[in-house]
Amino acid sequence: MDDITTILFDVGGPLVNDDPAIDAWHEHLRQLVLDRTGQEFSTADIGAIMEQSIACYAPSFISFVIWQMVRPNKNLFYELRRECDRFPFEKLVEPVPGVIDILKQLKGHFKLGIVANQNSAMGRTLEEMGILSFFDSKMMSEDLRLAKPDTRIFLAVLQSLGSRPEEAAMIGDRQDNDIVPAKSLKMTAVRLLVGPHRHQAVRYPREEPDHTIQNLSGLLDIPFISNKLNL
Repeated sequence: MDDITTILFDVGGPLVNDDPAIDAWHEHLRQLVLDRTGQEFSTADIGAIMEQSIACYAPSFISFVIWQMVRPNKNLFYELRRECDRFPFEKLVEPVPGVIDILKQLKGHFKLGIVANQNSAMGRTLEEMGILSFFDSKMMSEDLRLAKPDTRIFLAVLQSLGSRPEEAAMIGDRQDNDIVPAKSLKMTAVRLLVGPHRHQAVRYPREEPDHTIQNLSGLLDIPFISNKLNL
């Protein structure tokens, strides 16, 4: 795998810790449902529903959780989905410890891109954190009008970088949205075991990640990276 020239990153997990944002969203959604329906859910209840979404590979845990809480009321589902689209996740995330140093080491040795289901507001947050400037492709899903696990978003970012799937690696925390589509394109898949998706099960041998790391600094121990950086 020493011929890897391009590394693509998800945002939540690899670049920013979004656990505080998800916890805050649970409370926000709990209050929204209480106000609209009078039905009381605890944040623990919402967390349990989110675990179901992870287990069943729901592409959007937000949509899954809302629907389980309000079904069969479709109108309320769409109303709350729009409300949650306005929730400021980007204001509640934190940079992953050491992310700047790791990106500095990778920059110049690899082409770097982002493949993430995020909006332009998250892009501005990454810029304010000093993260975005390291990337050669900075487009978010909102810019591309595509979202993971659709493989077209991966191909669009790779095309912008002039790279082929087989010479690219994907770094992500989600088996469903990151690892599975990357593997289907014959990319090298690196799974980062952090956040709520860290226990998400692998369904089949062909979907197993090529590498598994416990934290972002583990990237530097992967041979296709350490060999290129002469570590």
